[in-house]
Amino acid sequence: MARKKSAAKKPAAPVSADPAEAITEAGLRLAGAGGWTSVTMTAVAAEAGLPLGDVLLFAPTRAHLLVKLMDRLDAANLAGVEGSADEGSARDRLFDVLMRRFDLLNQKRDAVRAVVMGVPRDPPSAALLACRVGRSAAALLGAAGISADGLRGFLRIQGLKAVMGFALRAWMSDDSDDMSKTMAALDRALGHAERVANFRNWRPSAATPDQASPV
Repeated sequence: MARKKSAAKKPAAPVSADPAEAITEAGLRLAGAGGWTSVTMTAVAAEAGLPLGDVLLFAPTRAHLLVKLMDRLDAANLAGVEGSADEGSARDRLFDVLMRRFDLLNQKRDAVRAVVMGVPRDPPSAALLACRVGRSAAALLGAAGISADGLRGFLRIQGLKAVMGFALRAWMSDDSDDMSKTMAALDRALGHAERVANFRNWRPSAATPDQASPV
């Protein structure tokens, strides 16, 4: 007897006209509902209303989806940044660009907190994030008019990653409307970095070696 062909299930219409946005938003919703480690790409496809194959081409695993989430966060964080190095100190410029990032995270607070809490229990995601966050730090330095090139730039990236991690821990428990705890933690972290790495002497990307910070 010939086997009957099963009818293919037609996917629901995407929740967004932009497939990338639909996939990342679906991933965040699922993480917020059940935790990061509960997210599967099959579930993301169903939630986004997209064919599984399209989703897998965009992000084949949960760890790759995390990288895509970072990409979209960076894009939103840096949109419209002109990078003037003449306005305020390096510390002030970094504070502004980092608080803009926390403003964005606050818009999807529950989902982001679920991701942050779940990533340490997902080694592949944690490993990719550890590599990917350096790119974000380098971009944020550039947005503040600070060079991330060369050995000095590498050390600056490591320092800013530590600042970001310290401020993120404060943000995780900051339920204030104005993110006052986050701002205070970020200010303290940048102050410490300034003392350790001489942030106040950092110059724009075009600085000469003699003008640049010792690190």
